[in-house]
Amino acid sequence: MPASHSGAAVLYSFGTTDSATAPSDDGFVAADVTTTALPGITAPSGGAAIAAGGVGLVRFWNSEWAGFTITSDNGLLIDNATEFNTGYLSFSVAAAPGTQLDLSTLTFNSARGGAAGTRGFEIYATVNGAAFDFASRVPLLALTDEPGTRVAPNPRSADLSGAGFQGINSVTFRYYPLTPANGNSVDFSGMTLNGAVVPEPTVALMLPLAGMLAWGARRRRA
Repeated sequence: MPASHSGAAVLYSFGTTDSATAPSDDGFVAADVTTTALPGITAPSGGAAIAAGGVGLVRFWNSEWAGFTITSDNGLLIDNATEFNTGYLSFSVAAAPGTQLDLSTLTFNSARGGAAGTRGFEIYATVNGAAFDFASRVPLLALTDEPGTRVAPNPRSADLSGAGFQGINSVTFRYYPLTPANGNSVDFSGMTLNGAVVPEPTVALMLPLAGMLAWGARRRRA
């Protein structure tokens, strides 16, 4: 049964401004990237760490608009293991020792990088350091053709409320842009992971016990 997320918060997010810094409109400016995380959360911090998550991408820019421009040569479908192992943006989010994550959603705004050509994306995730496996892959979210534009991007949300994303120590995401040519891109902004930080079960069980022991000690002193 999915967990309740009435107390869900932003665990981690990253975004960017529209760069006016060289190489404007043709590259990645790390200083224009912002990252935020709840205290105790371990995740990529700063633009250089976000850029380091790009694996085999033809293009990962943030200098064309207030979002990220992303291109791969995987075509319009991840249809073999070779493509699954490259041409994606990856990032991981982990809980502090003694705590776990109950996830709810991964949200972002999605847009086309231009008028011509079909372009979409696929997003996958694994938890607790598990390997990504092409044979058993099931996307969290997949879109064949993104109609949104940079002027009017579409809000997208991947549901993470299932049991497999509750009480976990860490999660790793892969975002695959699906573009027909290296000159085309699919873009996104405001990548945000939502959920809650909760005590590990053993810690949660120990807290009432510690309270009872402290109460007993006070009574004995009295």
